[in-house]
Amino acid sequence: MNGTELLDDARRSLVSHLRTEATALIGASAGAIRVVELTAGDCSLRVELPAPVAAAPAVLTGTGAAAVAAPAPEDGPEHHGVRAPLVGTFYRRPAPEADAFVEVGDVVAAGQTLGIVEAMKLMNEIKSDRAGRVVAIRPADGQMVEFDEVLVELAVDGH
Repeated sequence: MNGTELLDDARRSLVSHLRTEATALIGASAGAIRVVELTAGDCSLRVELPAPVAAAPAVLTGTGAAAVAAPAPEDGPEHHGVRAPLVGTFYRRPAPEADAFVEVGDVVAAGQTLGIVEAMKLMNEIKSDRAGRVVAIRPADGQMVEFDEVLVELAVDGH
């Protein structure tokens, strides 16, 4: 390697590190920050999240009349959503060949691990904050999730 290639590798590494830090800052801000600009030496990076867009309700079509999909259940006396504490990748199992932590229909205890959110190569266990029966697991295994997104929905009133 010559001096120019070493400098290019150092810049790529620096930009990669800046991008990781900017993404972590945005994720930790819980939506309060949408733009981060970082500069180190002659390298600078700007990370900007797009403004949130309201989603239109899904319309199901078939041989009969069209039906509007039911909205996602909200937290209430009968249902509780266990939410993502950070932005990252959701995993339902501890390893690719392992069984899922929970399945729909399982009864879980408070403190039981429901999944993992990986962020910046750190695995963060997602634990149930109350007992209940799993009625839905929203993201697919390996899907990116946003801060405060419902990951697992529990029926908590009598399970």
